[in-house]
Amino acid sequence: MFANAPKVARSNRGICNAKTRKKTLCQAPPVWDKIRDKPVNGRCKLHGGLSTGPKTEKGRNVIKESNRRRKNKRSSIN
Repeated sequence: MFANAPKVARSNRGICNAKTRKKTLCQAPPVWDKIRDKPVNGRCKLHGGLSTGPKTEKGRNVIKESNRRRKNKRSSIN
């Protein structure tokens, strides 16, 4: 059925365990790396498993500036 059968059965891959809005643990399976045959970061696609951050230099600079503004805003409040 599969060209390369997965080494770890889907039932043994674990669950996300992120806390949901209802304060329960998420039961979804984590995002799976098919090449290394292990979870990408242990979270499902809804709770950060597909989050990769900015890829381009422009995107990184935008995030850097946003974080700098947040930090300055926070320090001026205290």
